[in-house]
Amino acid sequence: MNRVYDFTYRKEILGEQVPNDEKIFSIYELHTDIIIKGQREIQFGHKINLASGKSNLILDCQVLKGNPSDKDLFIPTLDRVIYNYEIIPKNSTTDGGYACLSNLNAAKEVGIKNIVFNKVVGSMQNIVSSKYMETKLKRFRSTIEAVISNVKRGFNLYVCNWKGWEHFEAKVLWSVLAYNFRVLTSLIMASIRNVPVVA
Repeated sequence: MNRVYDFTYRKEILGEQVPNDEKIFSIYELHTDIIIKGQREIQFGHKINLASGKSNLILDCQVLKGNPSDKDLFIPTLDRVIYNYEIIPKNSTTDGGYACLSNLNAAKEVGIKNIVFNKVVGSMQNIVSSKYMETKLKRFRSTIEAVISNVKRGFNLYVCNWKGWEHFEAKVLWSVLAYNFRVLTSLIMASIRNVPVVA
């Protein structure tokens, strides 16, 4: 209550711009952050950053504190994917929020051949071998929305009733693991069905 009083007094009486990381957005879950995405409605919780591949498996997941810009998440995510899987992706496609010249150059420097941001900013251009490849990667980016939706709806990530920051993070990571197990099971079952039966 002292913190609530303090930032309210500073904001309303002293006219200060109190930074979000000094505010409390939930008296029940003190770790709650404010999430502002463009012109959309303000939400409360935590931002989750996902990376997926052609298999639809989630290859990387971060539960973030604060409201970091997508632009700042691109290079660390790329570095983790390369480090964890010991392979440089041939192609990269992301949401427009990740688009900036430094991210484009970083992807190019590590050896990614086709780099597509869903929306480009300023004078930057996507790097692609052909227009067909650009269209293909933009379509693939759209399918990732289905992966995100699947995790959110299938494992009820809209609301987390696990108490505390550690449990919030655990809920997200366990949900991603469960989603990946489901995808792997589907892939294994599909391959079994296609194997000819030897009598």
